Amino acid sequence: MSSEIRVGDAAGSPRNTARVGPTTGGAPGFTRRRRFAIRVLAVVGLLAFGLSVMVVLTEVVNPVANEGALEPAGSPEARLGADRPGETVHVVGAVAALLVGGSGLVALAVRPQRLGSANHTIAAMLATIVAIGIMGDPDNHGGQAGPFDPVFLILTVPGLIAALATGPWITWRARNLTRRRFVGLAAAGAPFVWYGVDQALMQRNTWPPLADPHHQAHWYMMSVLAFTIVFVAATAAVSAPGWRLAALTSGLAAVAVGAVSLLAPDAASALTLPWALLAIGWGVAALALIRDDSRRSVRSA
Repeated sequence: MSSEIRVGDAAGSPRNTARVGPTTGGAPGFTRRRRFAIRVLAVVGLLAFGLSVMVVLTEVVNPVANEGALEPAGSPEARLGADRPGETVHVVGAVAALLVGGSGLVALAVRPQRLGSANHTIAAMLATIVAIGIMGDPDNHGGQAGPFDPVFLILTVPGLIAALATGPWITWRARNLTRRRFVGLAAAGAPFVWYGVDQALMQRNTWPPLADPHHQAHWYMMSVLAFTIVFVAATAAVSAPGWRLAALTSGLAAVAVGAVSLLAPDAASALTLPWALLAIGWGVAALALIRDDSRRSVRSA
């Protein structure tokens, strides 16, 4: 069922009636002002979400410390970080996280009415919040000052508001869960969740920065990526325009992390051989499901 909304043009001519619903992927009430607001929020959200990636890339180019700065009382995790200085996996992971989380925001900026892109973005922002919660509050020395640092929410709030403004709850019904295999795929991604928890705890136990001279906020970025892959892939199960982008970016990110772990097995955050192969297999499965769904759609047309 579709809904009628009234949309005016820029020239001030009489308002025209446009039909927006599940066919086009929009929620009722999509005025030009609302579209503009969503676009602005999506762009701001993309810039905010990309801050973490820029921190990782900047620190790789200009490390802020060296082994000599490692605090004598550094945690075991910090010393593990010092023993594995390679940043290859962190760089690829940061770019992959931007691909998965940022692509939904880019899609919203281009087409604000796409409910699938809204679901995609909400999943990515919630995944980031989960990682932030596990990481804790790093504003201290020698341990965690608290369970959560609200300042980090700046990375997620604009994007989350942009996605919610689209009205994605229209698709949150059992009958719209038309690609249930993606639910199974997300469930099969449970090892990513375990990895995400592990990486966030690494970050939690290596603050303040000088406790780990190489990686700084890089463990956190890998945690964001791990949770985002699973959360975003799950949204592909919901029938809404934009779901393919969610599945595609999740699959590519998993393949990228698995492949770089094989190429740089000694780098920090690298997956071991079995887990790297499983990550690649999971990503390939996601891409295969997209292809299979496309074929089914063609046959049923």
